[in-house]
Amino acid sequence: MTESVASQITGDDIISELIRNADAGRFKVRYTILVPCIFNVYLHPRDYELIQPIAELIQEEAVRALNEHLSDLNKPRTAHPLVKRLGLAGEPRAEYKILEKQWIVQFHSDQEERLRPGEIEIYSELGSARPKDFGAGAMTTLITRHPPSDTATVARSREGANHPVLARVRYRDAGKDKTFVMTSEEIMIGRGGKAVWVDLKLDGPPDVSREHCRIRCDPKTGTFFIKDLSQFGTTVNGISMPKSVERVESDDKVDRNREVLLPSPAKITLADVCTLEFEAEPLE
Repeated sequence: MTESVASQITGDDIISELIRNADAGRFKVRYTILVPCIFNVYLHPRDYELIQPIAELIQEEAVRALNEHLSDLNKPRTAHPLVKRLGLAGEPRAEYKILEKQWIVQFHSDQEERLRPGEIEIYSELGSARPKDFGAGAMTTLITRHPPSDTATVARSREGANHPVLARVRYRDAGKDKTFVMTSEEIMIGRGGKAVWVDLKLDGPPDVSREHCRIRCDPKTGTFFIKDLSQFGTTVNGISMPKSVERVESDDKVDRNREVLLPSPAKITLADVCTLEFEAEPLE
């Protein structure tokens, strides 16, 4: 039997995983949501040697992408006209912040032989010192691992507790059958990019948008919903979805927050070129 060789790691893989870790490690206070800003990135020794000549460039572009992502998180969202009319806009949105003055990204070679070639393991912290006003769990180290295999792994805390599996998405990408394990209440699906982070990144044609669709699980009911954010559309079991994003007169994009119920199992087709098989995890 021939052992398969993991694909070569790229700087974009590292940056995408940094943003994924930052999102997974958010800590909400009341009017503030803290985002991890100190990252220690561990790589297989082979990959570590590969990136050493360009480590500084990757760090610079990672900081740029993280700044852009933080800016996107803080962009005001347009409330639906009916919500405004009824006065249901609610409290002001919390502001996303980092505790330190700047992002810190450091690379390390895995000397304990935990990682395989192509794997990325990131340990992140909200800050170097625990602020008085935040709870004891605020400084917990968050660990995420990006594997070179066909199944995505879950984020875990320093104590190693896994998030529960909510659903699985099976698909074919780059000629391989793959499975994405959904462990967060909301995931973004698309081609992604250096400054466009997605949970399920597809190596598809340009017809698949960088941010194509979003799947959300209502934690109170366990019901799943899907929102189409794409240019060329999304279908669920052959039925076209309403587009959630529209262009206004200023040529800006406005998200109308239109989502539809996502049954289980369901066949999700992106731009008629990529099919995903969605199935919710059975309740215990």
